[in-house]
Amino acid sequence: MNDADGFQALWKRDPVNAKARLGCSYTLWPDQSVATRLAPLAPGAQIFILHPTAEAGMPHTRGPNRICLPAYFPDSRTEETIQHELVHLDQRARPQVWRERLAAEGWTPVEEDELPLEWRRRCRLNPDTAAARFWAWQGRWIPMPVYQREDAPQLRDVDTWWYDRKEEHASRTAPKSFTARYGSVSSSEAEHPYELYAYHATK
Repeated sequence: MNDADGFQALWKRDPVNAKARLGCSYTLWPDQSVATRLAPLAPGAQIFILHPTAEAGMPHTRGPNRICLPAYFPDSRTEETIQHELVHLDQRARPQVWRERLAAEGWTPVEEDELPLEWRRRCRLNPDTAAARFWAWQGRWIPMPVYQREDAPQLRDVDTWWYDRKEEHASRTAPKSFTARYGSVSSSEAEHPYELYAYHATK
């Protein structure tokens, strides 16, 4: 599959993220019949079935309107997953709308170089959030999807840490105000406000 949105070029320039994807193949799967069957669930989008190792088997989107599912993805999860990925496509298509929505909720975009390099280099790149990678909750706490091991990163072995811009340190404990607003959420939901909304859209 071509790299029209530049995501593969992006992670290839990042040593830790490149290492995490050494075993990933982003090639199209020979049998695209599942994509044809699922097409009515995602009008306006293109669905592609990729090699099962693409993004370690995690569904994702690619620009401008592509939904990527790994081969052999469970049928029981397909419909909910398509709805999740459609939210990500909307975030791609209408970034200013989402910026305004998140601002109203208490989120502020953060430039990547505001995070200390020791944390930034350990953060997983996510194709669904790479265009607006970091946000601060209430202007202070930045959720970060951090590889558990920098020396041997695995795409699925990630924990969400919170960098406190005021205190200049990171913690795995979510801010109390975040929990009060969104409840107790999984690490995958907490890692980025785009993920938070995509998960909650399907609940």
